[in-house]
Amino acid sequence: MGTTIKYYEKFGGREPGAKIVPVLNTMRRTTKKILTFIFGVLFAVIYCEFIIYYVVVIQCSWPVIKTPYNESQSLKAFIFADPHLLGPRQGHWLDKWRREWQMHQAFQSIMLLHRPDVVFVLGDLFDEGEWSTDRQFAGYVARFHEMFPVPADTQMHVLAGNHDIGFHNYISRQSDQRFKKYLNTTSVQLITVKDNHFVLINSMAMHGDSCELCTQARNHLLKVAGIFKCAQDPLFCYDGIKKIEFSKPILMQHFPLYRRSDAVCTDPDAPPLPERNKEFIPRYDSLSKEATDFLVSRVKPKVVFGGHTHHGCLQHHVYKNPEHFEFEEYSVPSFSWRNRPNPKFMLVTITPDDYAVHKCELPKETTIVMTGIIMLFAVIWLTTQRKLIGR
Repeated sequence: MGTTIKYYEKFGGREPGAKIVPVLNTMRRTTKKILTFIFGVLFAVIYCEFIIYYVVVIQCSWPVIKTPYNESQSLKAFIFADPHLLGPRQGHWLDKWRREWQMHQAFQSIMLLHRPDVVFVLGDLFDEGEWSTDRQFAGYVARFHEMFPVPADTQMHVLAGNHDIGFHNYISRQSDQRFKKYLNTTSVQLITVKDNHFVLINSMAMHGDSCELCTQARNHLLKVAGIFKCAQDPLFCYDGIKKIEFSKPILMQHFPLYRRSDAVCTDPDAPPLPERNKEFIPRYDSLSKEATDFLVSRVKPKVVFGGHTHHGCLQHHVYKNPEHFEFEEYSVPSFSWRNRPNPKFMLVTITPDDYAVHKCELPKETTIVMTGIIMLFAVIWLTTQRKLIGR
């Protein structure tokens, strides 16, 4: 009996090992808090760096064509502009890594969720293409394809921008030829996909002088115009001319058509004031009036898409001479977070007789940052709730 009393006194009146239970409970709660914090932070990173792009991109859908059409001729086109991949001269490596990661994730989510038939990139693929050596340019192109991979059954067509080969007065034959070689393009292209026609133009070749680049582009454009005349009226056909089913083509280029400024642009993603009222310099900010009239009178487009300004714009064009026709011109905002806080792209449903456009958003930089901060605070709050974690 006395031995038992001493035994209980030694252990504070408790059974041996009773003190270990609260210690183990405290350790379990601490471990749960640590694991909750780790997995919470990990989920926040995964959401902000992967999932958020899918959440935003899935909110945009392919527009619906209202007029009757043949399903086999319906085409889904994904259009974006001005990714401006940084080169070796400008930009910090962290900025370069961050922006390219964002564009890659955005592109992957668009391709996976929307599965376009064709992808068009409206110039300025690179930020320093004109200054790159041949070796640097080859690496540039490889990086572009790694960032924007397309499935084997999806076509991708790119246009030259002034950052790719330089403005007209600074284009060397070498920079022009290597862009054509590596990107499989020419100054004027006629592309037909599912009976839908596209005329792709090198805007810098529309300068209007007698240089070799402009002369070749002008002659090629006249041949393309002849193909459409032949398709519309057999009287204009001749031996050897390419035969196509007629429908109005879609014109794509890097520069916008001639306009005095962006003051005509009223889209939510138009340039802010007072930048919107800044006068354009023809041949640098847009095509010249002469080049625009020549291009439009020969192609007579159904709709026009361009980039270059990094902002959005929708302009209605009316031409009366020698014949009356009208069309819309869309300026596609930049795809890069380096150029704007809310990059965008376009999903366009096309048939030979009609088209429909949806302008789609990507996550805003502020949205990504604020989402990360809110999720981090939520994780910290959860880890400090003893009862909640205990249960």
